[in-house]
Amino acid sequence: MYALATTNKILDVYGQNGTSGYDISCSFSKTVAASSIATKAKFQGHNFAVNSFHGHLLYHPVYRLRLGIEDLETCERVFSASNAVASVICHASYFHWLQFIDLHFDQWNQDKYLELSRFLYNNYKQVLHYINDYTPMVEELKTQLQIQDTDFERWNVEELEYLNSLSVESEDKVQNAVYVEALESLAHAE
Repeated sequence: MYALATTNKILDVYGQNGTSGYDISCSFSKTVAASSIATKAKFQGHNFAVNSFHGHLLYHPVYRLRLGIEDLETCERVFSASNAVASVICHASYFHWLQFIDLHFDQWNQDKYLELSRFLYNNYKQVLHYINDYTPMVEELKTQLQIQDTDFERWNVEELEYLNSLSVESEDKVQNAVYVEALESLAHAE
């Protein structure tokens, strides 16, 4: 329920063509499609992606539009930091544990708020660097190779299709593997 309520709020606040990063986006996108917000999400063209670390191809940030250089690992970083807190306070009473967690996240919020402008500025500078340094090279290559921006988009789709095709083994490859395993078993038995 909480994830659906959060997605509904994201749809209200950010509107058209948004993307949510979630480590279970593969299954959560199906949950949204079967929920009371399905029409709203579809009408607004909302997309789902998984964190880079989780790497499910169809939902991987490389194959999703509008994500830029984001790896969608913020929650993993938060959980990692909170795990360190949990290991320190494992023997505390429940009340003290709650106080400690509350203090931890209060400090986390203050620290992150202070760093937020620097984070956004550095990401902005990094993207400008990519644009300024690589656009002339890409434009030159496009001219030399006689390609368009749509070719890059098509290649990305083709790469995804190719990688997905590798995840399904053909019947003859499966039979070949079974045959080799049988030969190895026979050699071992002899």
